[in-house]
Amino acid sequence: MEPIACKEVIQKEHEHLLLRRQKLEMEHGTEAKPNWFGIALSGGGIRSATINLGFLKTFNKYGILQKADYLSTVSGGGYTSAYVHGTARETGDFSKLFCAEHIEAMRKHGEYWVPHTGFLGKTGNLILLMIAFIISWLMSLVSPIIVFGIAYCAYLIGASCLGENPFSDYNFLAGHEWSWWAVVIPGGLFAIHFLANIVLNFNLGISKRFNQVESILVGLALVLYAWVVIVGYKGIGNIPLDDKVTYAIIAVLLFCIGFFTNPNALSFHRFYRKQLADLFLRFSGDYENMPLGKVFDAKSKDPKDYLSPYPLINTCLNLMNPLKDEAFQGTKTSDYFLLSPFYCGSKLVGYVPTDRYFDYQRMTIPAAVAISAAALNPGMGVYSNRVLSLLMTTFNFRLGFWISNPLILVRARAIVWWPLYFFYELLGRIGSRKKMINISDGGHIENLGAYELLRRGCRLIIAVDAAEDKIYAFADLNNFIIRARNEMGFEIRFRQNEQPEDLIRPRASQVYSSKRYAVADIYKCWEEVADPTQEDGKKIVNYSEKERNAMGPVGTFVYVKSSVRAPEGKPDLDKRETLKYGTYKYKIYHPDFPHEPTSDQFFDEIQWEAYFQLGRYIGAEVLGVTDLEAAVAERPTVENLLDWFDNGVNFFEAKPPTAAESAPPTTREEGDLESFRMPQAGAPATSPEKEEVKYQM
Repeated sequence: MEPIACKEVIQKEHEHLLLRRQKLEMEHGTEAKPNWFGIALSGGGIRSATINLGFLKTFNKYGILQKADYLSTVSGGGYTSAYVHGTARETGDFSKLFCAEHIEAMRKHGEYWVPHTGFLGKTGNLILLMIAFIISWLMSLVSPIIVFGIAYCAYLIGASCLGENPFSDYNFLAGHEWSWWAVVIPGGLFAIHFLANIVLNFNLGISKRFNQVESILVGLALVLYAWVVIVGYKGIGNIPLDDKVTYAIIAVLLFCIGFFTNPNALSFHRFYRKQLADLFLRFSGDYENMPLGKVFDAKSKDPKDYLSPYPLINTCLNLMNPLKDEAFQGTKTSDYFLLSPFYCGSKLVGYVPTDRYFDYQRMTIPAAVAISAAALNPGMGVYSNRVLSLLMTTFNFRLGFWISNPLILVRARAIVWWPLYFFYELLGRIGSRKKMINISDGGHIENLGAYELLRRGCRLIIAVDAAEDKIYAFADLNNFIIRARNEMGFEIRFRQNEQPEDLIRPRASQVYSSKRYAVADIYKCWEEVADPTQEDGKKIVNYSEKERNAMGPVGTFVYVKSSVRAPEGKPDLDKRETLKYGTYKYKIYHPDFPHEPTSDQFFDEIQWEAYFQLGRYIGAEVLGVTDLEAAVAERPTVENLLDWFDNGVNFFEAKPPTAAESAPPTTREEGDLESFRMPQAGAPATSPEKEEVKYQM
């Protein structure tokens, strides 16, 4: 059996998505031309996640989110996707997404690495974070210790056979006195933690519970240190190891342990995964740690199984071994590795059914999202180099994941001796011909998340670029356009007067953007077609610009950039809430907003709120909504969106709200900033409830 081709993967997805449309009574286009619609959420850590939460909240309010066929995500965008899929699965109702309770909880825990409030809570979590890292680092050293231990035993056996053993009189315990509990208790706990991690690899909470106990032990050790010094130690004696049989037994035991030192279970990836799940899957109930293969099934009788758009979780297949590997022809150093409910894999190594093979069966939503956001890793796609691999592996910055290679898995289940893979990472010998392959942050190859949507022939792609880009260089957009043209034959051609660098990039004299999205057409500039006369059965057909124009565009690409428009005025200070006014002031005191460094993964409430509200109003601008508080009698279809982007026909202007619909609501959601409303064109900048100047973000 060979790995499945990409074409078969997409065909099965489309079959289920057509069935989903029928069950949810949604139609885009015709049966012959379905008009696939995908939303892409870029990487960018907590900044991207928070902007995308606001963006999707607006899309969900107007029924657009559920109409999407695909939700394709990278890194921080995956955090938001996890919330959508987990919460929708738990509640079975899209109207319950982004409710006040959820937004309030996420705002208060934006510092997801140390999520507690108050000095003592944050200090305790900071200590827990440090202990968790140290413990995972020690566990990562088990693999090299095994290798060196086996080598040392082999040396002792050889030396004994020759009658020479320079270490026969040496024992690392000699000359030291030890108290048994100082060795047995921490060592025993470490061993139990180690085994629990291996056995319960995809369990969310087990490792963190051990980390909490270990943090307590560290605290007790510091408190009791003086007492231990005063009381003294009781020696446990020397342990002579000069028997060849003993050395052989130790070597065999070490070798056997090597089959269980799975870095996926021992690295800091586990702690990272748990922290993400605690924030973004906290409202998912029993689905907090659901298997990836169970996320979507349009053939199910339960609507919860197909309520959400089909998830495409983008990761990067790292390739760093140029020797005897055809995958490295040219400059290719990575590939797009997809994690999805039906299939996982890449074009280079093929795809396998998610529900069929052991590694992929056990893959969970929080694990997949954490892998897609594994920004720190020895293998980092196009950013990889040998020195970086050495440093990252040595200091345990290993958030990536080793997973079975589809090329080998379809023939036989891989039995892996893990210490070798420690040295593969250390020396930068990661390739596509080993039993296990290494995957990491999808942003290491394509950070917009739009590539897979383009591959699936989406008629409409809305891509939110929330990556750090304070100089508005549009690096991720440039990378996407280059890859789309060279690897798939699609030309992304922005329309006249729709150039991102003219519309979105702020001018030095103005500071603010004039618009936050730009629209492009997708043209086919070359393609592979069947040709039985060729050896591989295909040939490449190149289209001239004249031919492309004659054929017309095959899709619409809407590029959305996290950017700020000039405020219309200042809120009334006498009638403000601290949080609302703080959000207004955030840009004043943080000029880099909304492009503060991705390294800042500790958002306080004001910072979180600023990015969240920005996302809401970016979404409103993309849809052509001028008043987020007003209701409409009808919700736009995908065809209405296409009419808006292609012809400028605004659904919301064509369907004005009635007097009853536009009346002010009796209650407001906690966290909705009244002062962030967008005034309708020509309308006075006043609130129906109180006189207050509005401003845009």
